[in-house]
Parts: sequence; C-alpha cells; structure tokens
Amino acid sequence: MILGAGNTVTPLIEQAKRRGLVTIVVSPDGDYKGLSLADHQIHCDFRDTETILKHARHYAIDGIACTGTDVVVPTIGRVIDELGLYGTGYESAVACSDKWLMKQALIRCGVMTARGVVCDLPDALGLAVETVGFPLMSKAVDSSGSQGVFRVDRPEELLDAWNASKQASSSGRVVLEEYLEGLEYGAQAIVEGNRVKTVFLHNDQLTPPPNHAPVGHSIPCTLSRDQQARSCMEIAAAIEALGICDTVSNVDLMLVGDTPYILEIAARMGATCLPETISIYGGFNAYDAVLALALGEPVLVTDICKGMPNASRMIESPQDGVVLQVRVPESVRSHPNLHRLSIYAKPGDTVRRFQVGPDRIGDVIVTGSSVVEAEQLAADLTSLVEVVFV
Repeated sequence: MILGAGNTVTPLIEQAKRRGLVTIVVSPDGDYKGLSLADHQIHCDFRDTETILKHARHYAIDGIACTGTDVVVPTIGRVIDELGLYGTGYESAVACSDKWLMKQALIRCGVMTARGVVCDLPDALGLAVETVGFPLMSKAVDSSGSQGVFRVDRPEELLDAWNASKQASSSGRVVLEEYLEGLEYGAQAIVEGNRVKTVFLHNDQLTPPPNHAPVGHSIPCTLSRDQQARSCMEIAAAIEALGICDTVSNVDLMLVGDTPYILEIAARMGATCLPETISIYGGFNAYDAVLALALGEPVLVTDICKGMPNASRMIESPQDGVVLQVRVPESVRSHPNLHRLSIYAKPGDTVRRFQVGPDRIGDVIVTGSSVVEAEQLAADLTSLVEVVFV
C-alpha cells in the first residue's frame, strides 16, 4: 500500500511495479499520475485512518510506504501497529509529524536542537519572545515542504508571521524557536530496523529570508570529515530519540560553528529530487530502498565515497498566473550532463510565484566533475526555462 499519487510519490509506485508488487494506492480523487499506475485505487483523505486500515486488512498488505510528505506518516504508523508490519509505529510517527513533540523528544535525549516554545494564542507571544528572543523562527507545528515557516527579526513582524504559520497548520498550533545562525544542510538516513545503516549528507540551496525554502540540493557534502562524523552521530541520536524504524529518514540540520544541530527529522524520505540525488551518488535506487525496508528486506548500498557528484534545482514561476506554455531551449534538453528534466506545469494550470517546495513547476538534475560545477550547471539550466502566461 502506497499513500499518495502525486509527482513526488509516482516514482515510488513505478518502482513497486518494476518489482512486480501489487500496488494499492491511496489518494484523494484527482488528476494524479500515480493513480493510473495503481492495481487498486482507494480514494479518501490521508487522515481517514479507519478507512485506510479497513482496506489494508482487506488486501492483507505486506507493507505500507510513502515518500516526501509528513501528512500521511501517522496513518502509516497506525497501520503498521495494527497489522504488525515493518516501519515506524504510530507514537513515533506522530512525534515526527509534530514539531513540538519532536523538539521535546530531542531535548529529553540530549540531542542538539534549537530552543523553542509552543505558542497557540496571540496573547502569549510576548512571553514566548522572552524565552526565545530575536531573531526567531515561526513554524507551523504540523506542516511540511517549508510551508508556514518564517524568520522573524523584529517585534513588529511577529504577529503577521505567527498568523501565517497558524494558517498553514492543520491543528492551528505554532512553535517559536531560536534562530540558529550557520550553514543549513540535510541528510537522508537509511534506517534498517532501529539501526542507522548509511547516512547521505547533502548540501542545500535555500531562498533568502523570510521563507528559507530549499530550491536545490547537491552531493557530496562539502563539510569537513569531522563535521560530517559529528553530524552522523547527532542524526543517529535523533533517530533513536524518536524511535524511527525501517525507513529512509529525511533530516534538516544547521552547522553552528563546528556543532551540528537537528532542525527537524522525519519518518519518511525527502522530496524535491533528494531520492534521485542520493541514488546517483550512492549507485542504488532510493525508492527501492523505501520498498525494501517496508517489506523487512535488507538494503544494499555501494561505496558512497566514490559516487558521482550531482545537483538538483527547482524550476520556479516568477509570478502568479495561468500557464500558456513552458519553453525549454534545446540547449537544456540536449545538455550532456543533464540527468533528468521534469516539467510539472501544463498549459491552463494556475501556478504561484515560488515561495515553498510545492510551488515548483519542474526541476532539473545534473551531474558534474565536482559538486560546485554541478550546482552552477543546475542553476544555469533552470534560468533558461521560460514560463509564458496567458
């Protein structure tokens, strides 16, 4: 059973089909590519746990998986617990999907993370600021894809940011946390059972404040060996603290001086080309790893120290509007270092000026002789793609 059928999840469904697995795809009804690939379709809200659990029992599923979104993780955890499947159970899944519960678990276990407080009412903002100070980050407790996350530098900006975070939260809850000044980067950790088998650290390219949304990723990571080793130790401690099992875990980190801090950690693999990025570098298929872990199978990964440098970059819309055409020059399509070009926006689609990951209208993945070369090429190629509006 796979939860989701959009652009992020379709490669997981495709890999399941290549494996010869029978796929039961759960998704709201709509124009989602992954639905057409499914052997069986279930149309319902991802939070409708009882309906999904009923179908999981009906089909006697052998595993359940997702990628790229947190909203489905608690439901998956419930199914795992009820049917005795491999993966992260409900209690841990809820903690991984709630930034406040996550922060509390990390702090209890001594994992390096930013100080913060939950702030559900505007009248409590003053007291929260006394605890956290400026600058700070305002975050929707239960959002993903950098939605509802804002940097706040001054008191007069706080209420608007808090309201925007609250609006992005399905529960209406907001966490205010200290702003960590440093280098933001990330990781995909392969967790077999409750043991971290391999960690792929990667560089992140971000939009400027106040959104801090990732627009690209690259690998190998440019941190020093010592910084990478300390990062891996902190990631392992965070995974143990939250009880994450049998999955590829997406981790956001900040290097402050030489100290790695865990910003957030998820019980699912990352989105925005991260599965492809680590697959190219690691010489394996990250989507297949997710399926293997969900079925209780071992994951085989080659020597990741000798991988191919590569970078991904999102294609952004410069404005809100209705798409007439997306023009991709032949020089982009035929570039020898282009690994993949994806255009998601179709003529007639309404798109938004890029602010967070789900706003992307496409992406490119390129390889290079070095990570710096790959990053520059990815930025150059995406800049050549033109969006024409009605």
